[in-house]
Amino acid sequence: MIRNEKILITSGLTVSFLSLTIVTVLFISSNLSGLLYKSILFGALLSLINFTVGILSINLSIKRSDKFFLITLWGGLLFRLIIGLTLVIITLIFLEINTYGFIFSIFFFYIFYLFIEIFYLDLRRKSQFGGK
Repeated sequence: MIRNEKILITSGLTVSFLSLTIVTVLFISSNLSGLLYKSILFGALLSLINFTVGILSINLSIKRSDKFFLITLWGGLLFRLIIGLTLVIITLIFLEINTYGFIFSIFFFYIFYLFIEIFYLDLRRKSQFGGK
């Protein structure tokens, strides 16, 4: 089990980088179309932006009062979901992408980053209160 927040974030970003490297290698070797490649990259980028805002909101509010923390956590989650849905709809309407690849990419990376956020929050809580 990972016991350090920085190692967790680094490991998560490394797995993301490796998965995108595999997709890039498949694109370069002509096993993946340009349209699908672009769709996967857009989905990964939107999920990464969502993840970054989530980690920043956790870091902003973790050492504050419980009320501020909960408002920031749940309000930030609602804000991120609304902005994310808006960006997904705009991307689907205005960009020429593979819809299935884009949606699957967002789904995969969103769930992956969500697990990292949950573990990060748990590690931060434990380190703040000195628990095991």
